[in-house]
Amino acid sequence: TSKADSSCRHLRMSLNDARLESENRDGRLTTRKTFPEEKRIMDIVKAEALTKCQPDIAAFAECAKANNILVIFNCREENRKMNECVNLFSTEAHIDVVRQRRAAEQAAASLAAAAALK
Repeated sequence: TSKADSSCRHLRMSLNDARLESENRDGRLTTRKTFPEEKRIMDIVKAEALTKCQPDIAAFAECAKANNILVIFNCREENRKMNECVNLFSTEAHIDVVRQRRAAEQAAASLAAAAALK
């Protein structure tokens, strides 16, 4: 039973205890970004998707204006195209590319700031 007790320890551990354990804490701190930075990354992804999908978004908006309440039925194709385009630029792979680009920009900015102080 001691083997079962040790393997189930993490199930009985309180959230605060789990946060205090060094292996859990280190994992969280090294991979997790701060909320403002993640929000900024998602804002960049959203802005890029809206820019690149502008023709599809405009086509859906025009269809929606013309069809009022029947937009659900009459604008399915425009809605599908718009969603496909936005989803294409909102994938996890694209978000990772933006994260890497943002990290490179921040590194360059910190190097420039350090050089300016010298």
